[in-house]
Amino acid sequence: MFRWIAIGVGVLVVALIGFIVAATLLGPDFRAAWRDVFLVIVSSLLLVVAILMIAILIAILWVINQLNQVAKTNVIPRFDEAMIKLNEILDNTRVLANNVQQASTNAATTTGFVTERVVSPIIRVSSLVSGVRAAATTLARRDLDDQSANQV
Repeated sequence: MFRWIAIGVGVLVVALIGFIVAATLLGPDFRAAWRDVFLVIVSSLLLVVAILMIAILIAILWVINQLNQVAKTNVIPRFDEAMIKLNEILDNTRVLANNVQQASTNAATTTGFVTERVVSPIIRVSSLVSGVRAAATTLARRDLDDQSANQV
């Protein structure tokens, strides 16, 4: 590939050198004629560039249209399906969250009920039993102290 590029560059350099030599030797008529030739060549290239730009613009518009159609036929329906599934999952999550909230409320209520109705009476009875035991122990020691004081 580099060989062909080198050949092309070499041909262009030789042609340029030949053109410069011919322009200096042949005079103003040669330069005027070649000026007209180059104007025609440049105008033709500008026309080709304009046509290519229009073709590129049409290709870009076609690609945009194809992307739009793909989005309408594939992406948007799948996105809508995903949103429907996501909404269902969110609804299920809300239901679960409400169930958890109700369960925690029921647990708190049950704990309060058990505390008031079961634990409080047990604590009162236990306190009463502890008090009776302490009183019995104190009375039993007093009797022992009284007997040991009488013996001395």
